[in-house]
Amino acid sequence: MGDIYELVLTMDLRAELGDDELAELRWHVGQGPRPERLPIGTGDYRETYPLGDPDDPDCEWEDSDPEPVFARRFPAMRVGGALVAELVERKQAEGWALTVRQELHPDEFYQVRALLEWLGPRSVNAEVAGIEFFVGYLRFSTSVQIAPLILLNGRIRLPEDIESHTPHWEET
Repeated sequence: MGDIYELVLTMDLRAELGDDELAELRWHVGQGPRPERLPIGTGDYRETYPLGDPDDPDCEWEDSDPEPVFARRFPAMRVGGALVAELVERKQAEGWALTVRQELHPDEFYQVRALLEWLGPRSVNAEVAGIEFFVGYLRFSTSVQIAPLILLNGRIRLPEDIESHTPHWEET
């Protein structure tokens, strides 16, 4: 568990999220049970493990179930402070406020990438053309260097660490 990163994300989301999307997002932040359907795409990639010798043609394989990405709520092990995630409804400016601070292993980057790519277009600032919005950062646990998460034209620019750890990713 030496490859631990700190992820901080703060953004406001538009009000018109679908019920199934909102259910999955609530699951990811630890505010609800896992929904039957995962429309955001975080359940599309499954890690597969052999139950025996993988060279044996009769070898059975086990697929892991998707886990909520931002549901940890306890003292951080590597970066100090507390791990938190909150999704709260905004009454005055309708929509949702999302704040996340989590420790992540690179094995979780495929889900993080799916979430960030889904969140970008749903930001209240997604339709503001040509202006960059700082929405958070990623940093290696022992580094003072951060990779900023920047929202521009409805897309969150992904840090190189996430891009290089998700080579299987297919652009949609």
